[in-house]
Amino acid sequence: MAEKEYIKLTPVRQRRGVAIITTSRSNLWLGKDHLLAVDTESYTESYKRFYFRDIQAIVLRKTHRRLIIAIITGFFTVGLGALAAAINDTGAHWFFGIFAGLFAVPFIANLAYGPTCACQLKTAVQTEDVPSISRVKRARKVLARLAPLIAAAQGQVPTPEPAPIAPAPAPAPPAAG
Repeated sequence: MAEKEYIKLTPVRQRRGVAIITTSRSNLWLGKDHLLAVDTESYTESYKRFYFRDIQAIVLRKTHRRLIIAIITGFFTVGLGALAAAINDTGAHWFFGIFAGLFAVPFIANLAYGPTCACQLKTAVQTEDVPSISRVKRARKVLARLAPLIAAAQGQVPTPEPAPIAPAPAPAPPAAG
């Protein structure tokens, strides 16, 4: 059996919009000497290759998307749950209770996935958004896997030894007087 040429680093992630409406998806693959970003929109795919030797920086920035999602889904979960508890009609009670549960699932999942982030990959000629890395936990896993590969491709830059820290001067004796 032939060896795999690419290893999937991130799952397919919706690039923008609501997951039901959007048709644009993105994911990241690891090759022998490069990263491959695959963007799919409707019936077309575009590929961008980033060689390890060309990557200058991978920038992560925390975002407030997790908080916004938690506020919206939490509002609907609590609102519909309170409405279900307040209504005495059994059919309406079940109706609003089910919808409260449907909003509770993404609320809990969002909290479980952890903080959100935005990722950008910088080379000498471009800065590319990497939407498939949207959570800090996944970003740490991907960076831990990429750091040695990038360092090996670019060669380790020797860091100079820090100068020894001089001891603090002794306090002056109190003046007699």
